[in-house]
Amino acid sequence: MREMKATAGLLVLLLTVCHAEEKSCDGRKDGVQCYGKLGEPMLLRLMDNAFGLYRYRWGNATTKLMTGRIGGDVNLSEKRFSFTPEEGLMKIKKLERKDGDKYTLYIYDKNGKLIINRTLQLFVEAPVISVQIASKCLSQGEQQVSCSAVGGDNPRYKWTLAGKPLQVTELLSGRFQANVTLKQHEAGQLSCHVENNVSRFLEEKWIWTCVFINCTSNGTLISQWLPETNRSLCDDEQIKGIGAPQSKNFLLVMGGVLSALFLLLVVSVATVLSLKKKRSDTREVDEQDLTYADVRIMTQPRQQIKARQEVEVEYGQVKFSQRPRPSIKLGQDGCVYGNVNRGR
Repeated sequence: MREMKATAGLLVLLLTVCHAEEKSCDGRKDGVQCYGKLGEPMLLRLMDNAFGLYRYRWGNATTKLMTGRIGGDVNLSEKRFSFTPEEGLMKIKKLERKDGDKYTLYIYDKNGKLIINRTLQLFVEAPVISVQIASKCLSQGEQQVSCSAVGGDNPRYKWTLAGKPLQVTELLSGRFQANVTLKQHEAGQLSCHVENNVSRFLEEKWIWTCVFINCTSNGTLISQWLPETNRSLCDDEQIKGIGAPQSKNFLLVMGGVLSALFLLLVVSVATVLSLKKKRSDTREVDEQDLTYADVRIMTQPRQQIKARQEVEVEYGQVKFSQRPRPSIKLGQDGCVYGNVNRGR
């Protein structure tokens, strides 16, 4: 017994959920506007109940979609439509575009007099299926953000930044449009709310500040405003913007200049040392060209005591030049005289 009650309760719950998912509209007042979701069921409450009515009719300007009489006899022109007299509910199983129209309910008394004439306007809209946010940096560091909705008739847009509605101080253009332009330096969690009369959708994306990047990436030059996350693509970079790091190109240029100055200094020092060495060599050559000779030979009378007479010779300082040596002439007395040459 308990299992049957539990099963019955679950069935009621499921029926309640299914019924809640159906789009419904109360058309018991004249001039009501109802919105239905394309491809899904729609419930229209036309009256309280139809049992006490003598005759009634419901349809648009061209077609009688439903006719009924007292006692519950109901005729429907389309199989997609069904009517429950005791609740006064008209159900359309699957809405189509052509169902969007103006409908009128006519109720007559037993004498055939028209006593009720109510209109109902039904709008059929496609729901929003998905939303995608895209952004790009403009020429002065501003950022254009677009919100693209897939499906959805007559969508309405609303933007929030960091959970708060976008203010005029943060925008250059747009606010409730699909495209907005943010001022430079704006960043944070950006949300796009898209909705129409039958659906709503939310998409979020983190927006980075735009900075100017001038760098090379795999041999390709990049010189434009981009989100600051793109700086990691560069081999070397020059970035202008909030929080931009020091340029690596500048450091490379300074390194090249310092290297050139150091090389120039080394060449200058080497040149000065070479000139000094040449001057020193010239002085040594000049000194070698000067030759001094001071030769004195003294002889004594021959004596018979010794078989060999020693000759006492006094040697002076002699310096030889690289010039050819002069020939030595012997005198008649057997003495050798030295010729003295001075040269510069």
